[in-house]
Amino acid sequence: MPVLIVFLLTFIEWRDIWVSISILVILILPIATFLLVKEVKLDTREESKIEENNKEIKQWKRIEVLKDYRFYIICMTMLAMPWIATGSFVYQSFISSSKEWGPYVIAQSFMAYSILSVITLFISGFLIDKFSSRKLLIYMNIPLLFGTIVLYYFDAPLSSFIFFGLVGVTNGLANVLGSSTWAEIYGVKYIGSIKALTTALMVFSTAFGTALFGLLIDIGFSIEQIAVVSGTYIFGSIILLYLVKNKLNPHYL
Repeated sequence: MPVLIVFLLTFIEWRDIWVSISILVILILPIATFLLVKEVKLDTREESKIEENNKEIKQWKRIEVLKDYRFYIICMTMLAMPWIATGSFVYQSFISSSKEWGPYVIAQSFMAYSILSVITLFISGFLIDKFSSRKLLIYMNIPLLFGTIVLYYFDAPLSSFIFFGLVGVTNGLANVLGSSTWAEIYGVKYIGSIKALTTALMVFSTAFGTALFGLLIDIGFSIEQIAVVSGTYIFGSIILLYLVKNKLNPHYL
C-alpha cells in the first residue's frame, strides 16, 4: 500500500486519494460485514477444562486483572511495539531527513515490514500452538530491540529496510500474542472485557508514542537519541518480564 500510494501521488492529488479511499470503504464495508458476520455464533465459549489433570482454569474478571501485578508487566511488553512503531511511522520524514535517506526509502521499506509481518504471523501461530504464548512472550520485542540498535548505529539506506523489517517481525508476533496471552493466563469467559481494556491501552500507547516522539524532537533529540530511549524501554520491559516468567501460568480452582 505505501508503494501504491507513492505511485498514485505521481499523477493524483493527495486529497483525491483520500476521497477515493473513503468511497471504497463506504462501498466495501457493508458488503464485507454482511458476508463475514452472518454466521457468527455469539453464544459459544471455549471449554475451560484441562484434559490432562481435569482442573478448571480460574476465569478472571476485569477488576481482578487490574489488581494483578503481572498484568502491568505484560502490558509494558505489549505496548512497546505500538508506541515505538507509530512514532516511527508518523515521523518518518524526520527520520529520512536525519539519515539522508531520500523521500522514497521508507516507503519502499514498508514492503520489508509487510512481508516479514505476514511471514511471522504464520510462524508465530504454529509456535504458540506448540510452546504456548507465555513462553514466547519474552522473545516478542527482541527484534524491535535490535531494530533500535540498527537505527542508532547505521545510516545507509539499507538500514531502513532492516529496521522496518525487524519492526515487522515484532508486529507479527504481537498481533498473535496480544490475544492468546490474555486467554492463556486469565481464561476466556471474560476475555471480551479484558481485550477491551488492553485495546484501549494500546490505542493510548500509539497516541503516547506520537506525542513523545514529537516532544523529544522539539527539545532537540536526534533520531539516534530517540532510538536509545526506545531501546532502553524495551530492554527494561524484557528484564521485568524475565523476572516473572515462571509466574505467568494460569491459576486453577
